[in-house]
Amino acid sequence: MTVTSLSEYLDTEMLNELASRFSDAVGGKVRILSADGSLLAGQGPQGPPSAQAKVLLDGGHIGTIALDGPGVQPPAAESVRLLGLMQDVLTRLCRQARQLRDRVEELAAMYRLTEVFTGRTDLKQVHQLVAETMVKATGADACSIRVLNEERTELMTIAVHGLSEEYMSKGPILLADSQIDQEILASGKCVYIPDERTDPRVLYKTEARREGIVSALCAPMTYKGRLEGIIRVYTRRPHEFDWFETSLVGGVAAQAASAIVNARLYNEALEAERIRRQLRLAAEVQRRMIPPQAPRVEGLEISGIYEPCFELGGDFYDFIELPKGNLGVCVGDVVGKGVPASLLMALVRSSLRAHVAHVYELSEVLAAVNLDLWRQSDERDFATMFYGVLDVPGRRLTYCSAGHEPALLVREGRGTWLAGSGGVLGIDPAMRYRNQVLGLRRGDLLLIFTDGLPEATNFKHETFTRDRVRAAALEACRRGESAEGVGKHLLWEVRRFAGLQTRSDDLTLVAIKVQ
Repeated sequence: MTVTSLSEYLDTEMLNELASRFSDAVGGKVRILSADGSLLAGQGPQGPPSAQAKVLLDGGHIGTIALDGPGVQPPAAESVRLLGLMQDVLTRLCRQARQLRDRVEELAAMYRLTEVFTGRTDLKQVHQLVAETMVKATGADACSIRVLNEERTELMTIAVHGLSEEYMSKGPILLADSQIDQEILASGKCVYIPDERTDPRVLYKTEARREGIVSALCAPMTYKGRLEGIIRVYTRRPHEFDWFETSLVGGVAAQAASAIVNARLYNEALEAERIRRQLRLAAEVQRRMIPPQAPRVEGLEISGIYEPCFELGGDFYDFIELPKGNLGVCVGDVVGKGVPASLLMALVRSSLRAHVAHVYELSEVLAAVNLDLWRQSDERDFATMFYGVLDVPGRRLTYCSAGHEPALLVREGRGTWLAGSGGVLGIDPAMRYRNQVLGLRRGDLLLIFTDGLPEATNFKHETFTRDRVRAAALEACRRGESAEGVGKHLLWEVRRFAGLQTRSDDLTLVAIKVQ
């Protein structure tokens, strides 16, 4: 709305106060009139004044200040000078009032935008809403929103309003080629384009002429000091954006950047939660592959512990019932952690169970598992495994190791490491393995574990080591702990050693005690 009167800037009380003060200053009657000559404030004759001065604002006549002296004689020079000062005071007051009003309008507009953006979580909807709101708030003809790609090399169009598809598909906006966008990135301020059709900084002048756009204002969408994108506001006529419009566009751009980033973060949080739910489901499936409890075998105490580093892990242990009352015992460790390791773990476990069903020799079982993993996995994937068969009546353990941590035999107060006999699974398809046989005695303790036990670290980056594993196992045996007690004691010692240090590897442990 165009303001044409002083009274629309200053209220009656203020005008009367000014008229009174002016009258006291000049020692005469001062009247304040509207642009059409109507009395706004002051008293005096209604005839022609002895002197008057127009109050102008941006070239527009908005009022008059009139000096009434005795008769209509020309006023003294001092009175004319004071009249000029009064004119200047009124002009300054009106300009300040207009600036204050504009600022209030801007703040109101920003508040409305905040209400509009708050609670919007659909990213595409937020993009389009920003473009439409920018046009409505500024009175412009069109708006486009571009955001930087992940490499921060190109500005990708995500929303437009008032522009044709043909114009928006005119070509890429590479940051390295766009002088305007580089200027915005460097300064962090709005950039004005007087005429898109002729400005040498514009990349697509022909397309701008065809689209009918002329002036433009480009504003950075900055969130926490980081440029997220650029908003361009267009007019179809020559237009010079004033300080209020520039400030408003910059403010809306900042609000839009915040809304877009928040919506993106919200959607990323939803996606992360969806993935977490999937991981929890996958972890439940994986845990069902781990025996819920150790088998009850006469003459043996057996316990197992499985603690993955993440929800999904690459460690596993298994107990397999075999003919003639034998029991297969397996502890495996797949390279890596998380989802890839869990998938490889399932592959290795399935392959083992498939082959033990019809292959008798342990060395041949591991050779078959090795070949399966080599064929069905990447060259960087591998696994280690300790597989043994307990002949309970014969008190004998036949075992075979594929690059796995050596098992620990505790007998008569001494701990002995059971050396392996072959390389890891999945690297060499021609790898061969060798069976080894161990006679068992009453009171023996067999400890089979993954490297997450001896390689657990503390805050000093020291590892738990096999020596500490052996010492903890010997201590548990001296105390007469059961197989389950031995496992819990070892777990406690590892936790006590590592403290609050975050574990970086899965931990699996099987303890077998001969009664």
